[in-house]
Amino acid sequence: MGGALAAVLVKTGKEGAFELREFAVPEVGRDDGVLRVDLCGVCGSDYRRFRQERNEEDGEVDRQDRRPLPAIMGHEIVGTIAALGTSAVREWGLADGDRVFVESSVPCHRCRRCMTGSFKHCRTRWSYGISANMADPPHLWGGYAQYVYLHPRVTLHKLPPSLTPEAAVLITPMSNGFQWAYAEPALRYGESILVIGPGQQGLGCVAVAKAVGAGLVMISGLERDATRLALARRLGADVSIVADRESVYEQVREATGGEMADVVVEVSGSPTAQRDITRLVRRGGRIVWAGGSGFQPVQMVMDHVTRRSLTIKGVRAHEYDAIQQAIRLLASGAIPVRDFATHVVPLSQAERAVRLAGNEWPEQQAIHVSIDPWAASPA
Repeated sequence: MGGALAAVLVKTGKEGAFELREFAVPEVGRDDGVLRVDLCGVCGSDYRRFRQERNEEDGEVDRQDRRPLPAIMGHEIVGTIAALGTSAVREWGLADGDRVFVESSVPCHRCRRCMTGSFKHCRTRWSYGISANMADPPHLWGGYAQYVYLHPRVTLHKLPPSLTPEAAVLITPMSNGFQWAYAEPALRYGESILVIGPGQQGLGCVAVAKAVGAGLVMISGLERDATRLALARRLGADVSIVADRESVYEQVREATGGEMADVVVEVSGSPTAQRDITRLVRRGGRIVWAGGSGFQPVQMVMDHVTRRSLTIKGVRAHEYDAIQQAIRLLASGAIPVRDFATHVVPLSQAERAVRLAGNEWPEQQAIHVSIDPWAASPA
């Protein structure tokens, strides 16, 4: 199949830099395959890796959290099957030319966690574009590339022909929305929900909450998030709160008639926002905690948790069914894809794509950024 270009992140000082390198596209065996990448979404975690921020927990560090450099990043991969082995055709039920979404995490399927259905907590799992080591043949382990190698244990989701790559590349924020705003808090029809943080994951939570019948959808952000808050309203948010101009507590109290939110989803990663989260949820309410805090301590009044019988649940990533639900929602046409997918950047400008996703240039109003490995660089 010839060669494939990939944007390789290398370590240079306090930040990384990308180099375009060419790799051989591997010949497939019986059980594996090769994917032609159509688009690859740029995640906020890609920006943190580019900035070389730490991603280690004290004590136990899973393979998923080990991020070697140099590396081909990119784990939100949408592509078209270029070649499959004979056994892979039977196993995956796919054929050349089918468009698929690639689940980033590849578990072992043998350990106790995998055997009890907790695949995302597999101790030896690895992920495309995150923890896969580019030094391991056949090297094409990330979506910032023209082709990706399909490991025999990878999970693929066949996409309907009507779903364009531009819509399909939004599957990750929408599937996180289904997991965090619907499945984890067991959101019921008519309940109220507050989403803290209007990034692409928070906006996915808003879209899903409205789609599944939440009665009151609220979102909070900062003044600099004006474009994102406006999109949140188009996605169905009933109330948008500018946290550096007004009191989130007072706005939620007024919107809920003093009851506060049934569910709060924290996706901001802001220790300031996280500190007051227990005051924003009703008695007996549920808090879903998805935003990180850079492994910094967060001060909270734990008496609010006990006296008000609150449930706090930490979450990470999504399950298989959340992806299936996201595919159906995007295929329905209910999501304004052009408003959400604001930037598509050629592979040669991978660094620009990552900086856009990191909101380094707020005036460019980036919401979701993706890389097109086949687009020509602008003259």
